[in-house]
Amino acid sequence: LGGIFEVAELERVEVLRGPQGTLYGKNTVGGAVNLITRQPGEELGGFAEATAGNYGYTSFRGRIDSGAIGTVGRGLGQVRASLAFSTRNRDGFYDNVDSDPTGGFNPFLNPRSSDTFDDMDSTAVRLDVVADVTDNVTVRYTYDDSSIDKQPTMGQLTDVSEAAFAGLELGFLADLQALYEVPEQTRADRISNDESDFEKSDVSGHALNVSIEFGDITFRSITSQRELKWDDKLDIDGTPMNLFTSARLVDYEQVSQEFQLLGGNDTVQWVMGLYYFNEKGDVFNPIQFFGLFGAPADENEYGLDNTSLAAFGQVEWSPVSAPELTLTAGLRYTEEEKDQYIIHPQNSTGGVGAFDLTASDTWSNTTGTFIANYDLSDGVSVYGKVAQGWKAGGFNGEAPFADAFFDSYEPEEVVSYELGLKSRLLDNRLQLNVAAFRNDITDMQFSVFLEGTGGAASTVDNAGAATVQGLEVELMAQLTGSLCIGANYGYLDTTYDEFTELGQDVRDQKDFPYAPEGSASVDVDWTVMQSDWGRLDAHIDWSYRDDYVPYTNKEQNIESQIAAYDVVNARLTLDDIQLGQGSLRLSLWGRNILDEEYRENTIPFGLWTISYWGEPATYGADIRYSF
Repeated sequence: LGGIFEVAELERVEVLRGPQGTLYGKNTVGGAVNLITRQPGEELGGFAEATAGNYGYTSFRGRIDSGAIGTVGRGLGQVRASLAFSTRNRDGFYDNVDSDPTGGFNPFLNPRSSDTFDDMDSTAVRLDVVADVTDNVTVRYTYDDSSIDKQPTMGQLTDVSEAAFAGLELGFLADLQALYEVPEQTRADRISNDESDFEKSDVSGHALNVSIEFGDITFRSITSQRELKWDDKLDIDGTPMNLFTSARLVDYEQVSQEFQLLGGNDTVQWVMGLYYFNEKGDVFNPIQFFGLFGAPADENEYGLDNTSLAAFGQVEWSPVSAPELTLTAGLRYTEEEKDQYIIHPQNSTGGVGAFDLTASDTWSNTTGTFIANYDLSDGVSVYGKVAQGWKAGGFNGEAPFADAFFDSYEPEEVVSYELGLKSRLLDNRLQLNVAAFRNDITDMQFSVFLEGTGGAASTVDNAGAATVQGLEVELMAQLTGSLCIGANYGYLDTTYDEFTELGQDVRDQKDFPYAPEGSASVDVDWTVMQSDWGRLDAHIDWSYRDDYVPYTNKEQNIESQIAAYDVVNARLTLDDIQLGQGSLRLSLWGRNILDEEYRENTIPFGLWTISYWGEPATYGADIRYSF
């Protein structure tokens, strides 16, 4: 949940693929995403931007930079600061309506809980201060806060199992619920819910970075603290009858401290460091199953106190005798201790006894990385990489019974092999990158949705071993001075080498979740016109994702197949319009402009299946003034 927040202003997003087991050793077996925020500018300046769109969408963003204040020559140092903020509001995508297809003969109906689903009301602010205390000492402090208050995403009923209801001697209830069923490949404009109440979050954080240079060596201290409050109450049966309701009230805090030493010369660059991370969280998770019969809510609680310690180092060497060759080697030792508790204070609807438990364990591992890169020419290089990734084990906080809590899942280990080509050709007008990879995974961790366990719960388990391999191709071509085309293609092949349950290898009975075989994208940027009073730019992009399944168990995927889909976005921008001391930018934009209806995920309860959809077509206009 900590990743669901607004960011007032981003400079760029870095996507690091594959295990990052040396410099990014905290649960990064599959890669890492770095959100890089823009530092305060050297000059006084900023921007203000307003947006309006369909579904009543409005937003306002702004930023102001103080510029450098102070004089290094007088021994005062320089300070520069920026303040960025953002607000976004939107009506809901879908309506929540009162509905009674029986014409008044359903005794279990309740009034709707809201008018809409998927609305938006968010704010974000970020303060960034950089102090160049001396020529050798720099201190940066940042504070950010974001909040969201909205109605939950629409959970659409796409299947009802009459046989499962009949097994509980509740066939009449299946008939009533089925009146609200919508075909699984059709996105509804409106449904009826009685318990879909709220989704709120408040995330704030402080960070302090200190950099001190000692000749050729730099010392860095990176300190961070973040807090999260997340509250939601969801109706997960797709009807105005209280069949299943879940709420989560989350309080979470994390603190991290990293020390780094960096140095090098023309042939060797190195970094070493220590890392500390602690997270604490408490969750109140009441769930109510068949509340329409008066069943009480199960007022479940769980929480954690986890600590991670690591020491790491990495060196990059280019031999004087072969400057076109670069060798990189890294090593990281990580130790994680996890303490967790779980409280089920009463008997659940499914008849599971009450329990109050605690557990703790410690895991440790050493991971390494080796990369060889060779420059075939100034614009072409080839590389080979071997990297290890590791993710600690843990306990299942949502466990519906005691044994599932104590049966902790084991650490996951990955060995990744990658061969690739990176190139810039034809005077940098053509960029071609190709990578082939293979990941050998041991004790792969995967999520298991346990329907029919006094409501529903998600736990983590281990598969014995798996192989994930594939190919990625990236192409960018500057066809003319005004036209640039980019294309990406990814192929993925996934296989369970071993999957043990109750002492039996059941790999042939399992699906590989969230692993579309193919993905692709194409984007076009065209400068349509340029004159003294401005420049007209057009952008269009298309992305495609192959079909996939969201669950490991085949029976849960019968009604949960995610069909292949593609999405088209476009933008038309009139930029560099000089106005006073600044410049004006006007844009028209559209997302999912063909209004593709695509399902993204499901929750298969056994008795029924709920589906969640991607956003419909949205469009709007921006006006931005920069100074």
